Amino acid sequence: MKKIILSLLLITISLNGFSITWSIANSGFTFSPATLTINQGDDVNYVIASSHNAVEVSQAVWNANGNTSSNGFLVPFGGGSVSAAQLTVGTHYYVCTPHASLGMKGKIIVQAPAGFEENKTQTDMLIYPNPVIDHLNVQYNSLETNVLEIKLFDIEGKMLKVLFAKTLVAGPFMKSYDLSTETQPGVYFVQIVLGEKSSFKKVVVL
Repeated sequence: MKKIILSLLLITISLNGFSITWSIANSGFTFSPATLTINQGDDVNYVIASSHNAVEVSQAVWNANGNTSSNGFLVPFGGGSVSAAQLTVGTHYYVCTPHASLGMKGKIIVQAPAGFEENKTQTDMLIYPNPVIDHLNVQYNSLETNVLEIKLFDIEGKMLKVLFAKTLVAGPFMKSYDLSTETQPGVYFVQIVLGEKSSFKKVVVL
């Protein structure tokens, strides 16, 4: 049963391009969480009562507890989803139209990966699975002796750990790394430095 659920989860994530779906609910006349920080490419699902909606407004309207739409996203009464395409990098202010005057409002902060983007430079190295449940496997067939470094970074560019740093002799290379003790669910980058080649691979940890 666990394998079936895991397979369905992996299929869902792969169909959504490794994006993460975040949820916003309501507690009375309050959005929860009131401020949500997500990564570019993620989407948001509102699970709210039928008496509430969510309408994107300008910061000025938001500050004044107004409800004039900025022609951004609009979540109907009872909830719905906001796609990643509507959530560009920056701060998105929103309110519940009938309850904005009561202060029922929230913010979605969309951040881009800081420091670097995924680099498409090819090193012929296979990193799998992606998304990662606990163990990340790295596989490579080296044609010559070279120095190999594999480093793990968080979404903001902070190095968390050097996974591997040794001279790699010619031949097959295969290593498995347990990320369950190093990470929380989210988006990470693995830097691969092989000789003079360097690339970043984005991985999602569940």
